[in-house]
Amino acid sequence: MKFLPAKLERKFRRLKKHSRSSLTRKLDVMHESARKKVIEENCDAYKNQKQSEYECRKRPTKFPGGTRETFLSEGSFHQAVGRVLLVAEFFAMMPVKGVTAKHPGDLSFSWRNVRTCFCLVFIASSLANFGLSLFKVLNNPISFNSVKPIIFRGSVLLVLIVALRLAQQWPTLMMYWHEVEQGLPQYPSQVGKGQMGHTIRMVMLVGMMLSFAEHLLSMISAIHYARYCNSTSDPIKNYFLRTNDEIFYVTSYSTALALWGKFQNVYSTFIWNYMDMFVMIISIGLAAKFRQLNNDLRNFKGMHMAPSYWSERRIQYRNICVLCDKMDDAISLITMVSFSNNLYFICVQLLRSLNTMPSVAHAVYFYFSLIFLIGRTLAVSLYSASVHDESRLTLRYLRCVPKDSWCPEVKRFSEEVINDEVALSGMKFFHLTRKLVLSVAGTIVTYELVLIQFHEDNDLWDCNQSYYS
Repeated sequence: MKFLPAKLERKFRRLKKHSRSSLTRKLDVMHESARKKVIEENCDAYKNQKQSEYECRKRPTKFPGGTRETFLSEGSFHQAVGRVLLVAEFFAMMPVKGVTAKHPGDLSFSWRNVRTCFCLVFIASSLANFGLSLFKVLNNPISFNSVKPIIFRGSVLLVLIVALRLAQQWPTLMMYWHEVEQGLPQYPSQVGKGQMGHTIRMVMLVGMMLSFAEHLLSMISAIHYARYCNSTSDPIKNYFLRTNDEIFYVTSYSTALALWGKFQNVYSTFIWNYMDMFVMIISIGLAAKFRQLNNDLRNFKGMHMAPSYWSERRIQYRNICVLCDKMDDAISLITMVSFSNNLYFICVQLLRSLNTMPSVAHAVYFYFSLIFLIGRTLAVSLYSASVHDESRLTLRYLRCVPKDSWCPEVKRFSEEVINDEVALSGMKFFHLTRKLVLSVAGTIVTYELVLIQFHEDNDLWDCNQSYYS
């Protein structure tokens, strides 16, 4: 620059200054436009974010399992079974106060409670109905098929008495169950807490819907039967005469007695189905507690754990086993009645299936009832067997303990799992395991083969016999 003439140097400086200023202006314009674009995009994103947050606040919150109760559930059996027992109280069973309370300490039983009084009244009503059925059967030729009303109403009466005794023990049992739950490993998520309650509600809902459908089909079939065997011109009177024949066998017809008989039949049908579902619900709760412990053992499968960890888990396992024994002592008679009832009625229904069905309505009701009975028996067996299965599953995780972590506590834990028979039972006569399903199936086949040898094809439209016999 210093070698150029002064005139040229000034001209060069002017050109340079002009070129730099124009370039700077272009860069500034480009930078300003880019900055405005970024600001506009950020503003739009901010507005969209605020709008979405506002919409999310307006929408109702959705929780795992679809209900707020599931989200707020603590995973306790008392909370899961509360509404189930509330339905049972409506049908004169389990008169316990506070079943829907959050804590089992609010449970109580009183002989002066309205629920208990209603239960006692229905027990007296069931006893009278059972006496009338027994009188009718004893004054007619006795056969394998004719004692069906006695078995049905006698089982309902026995379950009502056992349920009343169980209601007295229920607050103490639920408090011990709650203490066992407090000592178990916590659920990792809210979904795990609500899973047991969801399963119990679904079992109750499906069971009640199928039971209601069976009863409707029974009423339709009975209407066809009453129309065929019309002893009077009044179809409603014919219906009640046929379906409540044990009442009008000893007394003349009256509307009040007919309504009492229908009320008794509806409630007895519910209780007959509910005793199977109650055994399933207790089994689901006990199996869930073993599963809760096994899930924790699975999370630490194959890891090096301190002896204190295995000592704590062994104590938790032992507490669940004691809980199983307590619940088994409380419901073993209901379990015994449930399985003996199902065994008898499956044999009766299979034997009657050899007869020719007189109408389509009769055939639909009969086969639906048979399939529902077999399915319910299978469900009770499998759900009850899950308690034994989950208790034995613990041994699988104990066998994966590393050699370096093997200690006397693990050995003691393993020996307890191997030697203990953890399962519900029918008054200690049999234990509810998967082997029982094959045993019951084999027993049904054996009894059925014997009964077929003495079977005679009977007319199901015989108006001289009871509709339910």
